[in-house]
Amino acid sequence: MENTVFNLIKKGKIKGFSSSPRMIETVISRVFIFDEDDTVLKFYKKDNDWWNTEMRDISEGAPRISFIRDDFEFNKFLNPKIYISLKVPIISDGIVVLSEPKKDDDDLVIVMRKEDVSSVFTDVLWKGDLSSDEYREIGKSFAKIKLSIPRSFMPEEVPSWHEQARKRIEDVAGWVASEKDFPEKIAKKGMKILWNSIDSKKGHFDSIGKNDLFVSIDCNSENLIYSGKELRFMDAYSPKENWLTQTFDMDIFRVASDIYALSGKDAYESYLSGVKEIAGEHMHDEAHEFYLFYGAMIMGPYFFMLSHKDKRYLPMAEKYLKFIADQINQSKIAAS
Repeated sequence: MENTVFNLIKKGKIKGFSSSPRMIETVISRVFIFDEDDTVLKFYKKDNDWWNTEMRDISEGAPRISFIRDDFEFNKFLNPKIYISLKVPIISDGIVVLSEPKKDDDDLVIVMRKEDVSSVFTDVLWKGDLSSDEYREIGKSFAKIKLSIPRSFMPEEVPSWHEQARKRIEDVAGWVASEKDFPEKIAKKGMKILWNSIDSKKGHFDSIGKNDLFVSIDCNSENLIYSGKELRFMDAYSPKENWLTQTFDMDIFRVASDIYALSGKDAYESYLSGVKEIAGEHMHDEAHEFYLFYGAMIMGPYFFMLSHKDKRYLPMAEKYLKFIADQINQSKIAAS
């Protein structure tokens, strides 16, 4: 049924829409963009073996339903102007009709308003024309959003933060190794800093309990929109169950590493000053190098991966690589 639904939508045979859509296929989803209707339909794939093995199995049934519903509710909380509703596609007389889903429906589609992707934060940072005050306000805005997320989004079982952080490093190591254009020498040194950092601060990581943790946002410059001096999130639900919680700092530095790498140190410091103005008591200064490297070692390889399909990302990847190399050279933690 899934392919039949997609074929009908491609032809514009869907109730309530005035035109045929553009379709964009990502690693995990098929996205139909109806420009004239200012609406987007997002279907998560069932048959992505890599995702179902490495991230979480959303091929069918209860796990798929749970993930899509949680993904929608989380993103709607962060960006209610964009995330509209959750529907199920039904074929009636050769036309797709979007209906209210029943409890056991797993052919779910997320209905969204079309976002202005010209304001993706990556491109804003690449232009580099924001003022220090704007970066400070971005930091304040992000901190307020982070603090506002209800703990109801947090899973019941939460491992110790030291255990979680070590598993995060293992995940990053596999991620870095999968991108062949990211230099092996830089990869090894960056990962060594992460391991040495967490080992040297074991006492600090062990002291962080469940009540000190926050709900994660899958935030990087590609998942953020910045326009009209407003910061908005897209596709911000963590794809793996063991990424659903973390310290306040980790999300802050996922974005901070992008700002530092693409817009420079002054922008980075202004952003952090805004965060600290709102939520300084949740920041752990002794581990900031760890969090900065963690963010950088995810996004450096990611920009190389993006450049395979879109060459405009290549200079960004190269700039990110230089940033990581410079940080390795300046690090107080041995990388050899």
